[in-house]
Amino acid sequence: MGRTGSSTVARVRGRVSTEGDDLFYKVTGAGAPILMIAGGGGDGDGFLPLADQLGDRFTVITYDRRANARSTANHPSAFSVAQQARDAVAILQAVGESSACVLGSSSGAVIALELAQSHPDTVTRAILHEPPLTRWAPDAAKWQAFFEDCCHLSQTKGASQAAAKFGTGVLGKATVAPLLADLRLKLYLRGESKPADGRRLPDRLADEIFIDQELLPVTGYTPDIHLLQRMSAKLTFAAGDWTVRKGVWLADVARTLAAETDAAFVTLPGSHVSYMDKATQWAPAVAAVFAAPEP
Repeated sequence: MGRTGSSTVARVRGRVSTEGDDLFYKVTGAGAPILMIAGGGGDGDGFLPLADQLGDRFTVITYDRRANARSTANHPSAFSVAQQARDAVAILQAVGESSACVLGSSSGAVIALELAQSHPDTVTRAILHEPPLTRWAPDAAKWQAFFEDCCHLSQTKGASQAAAKFGTGVLGKATVAPLLADLRLKLYLRGESKPADGRRLPDRLADEIFIDQELLPVTGYTPDIHLLQRMSAKLTFAAGDWTVRKGVWLADVARTLAAETDAAFVTLPGSHVSYMDKATQWAPAVAAVFAAPEP
């Protein structure tokens, strides 16, 4: 069962096979569907605090992205943003939905953009939270070089060192809030894992795939701005108020993309990962966007 304050909402688990891998998913609550797409690390359980807050009004679908957590990595060198979008469609179909509101954070926001472009009928609305697209950063060359350096470090020193560089560098010096959010999530999820969830990929392998296969395709992704302008009523770009206050470049990316696509921009409570530790504050903001009349 999931938790929404003192009440509980139903949670079911499942798997779907698609394009050579098995994807693990959870469905929380009942109501209009929301698909949540995780960022780097790809573990859908990061969204469970938010799913539990929304589960009395929405059916919240979370999943482990291919080559992450409890999903398999049979073809780890085949990563593409387009394939990740197709995986999202496969998850929707597996739970009996043809379309949904979509919340994507970080890498998940990039995948959500591709989903909206290539499978527009599957997306009724989308919140795109802090997509790490270097082209729209104030110092694009700096961040492109940083991510390339992470990949080079992985090849020379190993993925664990590269992942550490990525984790401390992507937010600059402002890393305390995300670290605290991660600790609070671990406390929240105590007892959530069950034998039926299956085995998890080793962290070392997940780090290697993320750095070597995902990092540059995601951060270098270029959406079709003209196409997004035509569906701008569906799109809401977002950044955390902490991200804005600390001057983290991800907030600038979200603002700039909102302006270029004529889409809405909103601030959400907290940091880059505050859906994990500020779910009670996120829930009404997310619900307000997704409960609005369809464009």
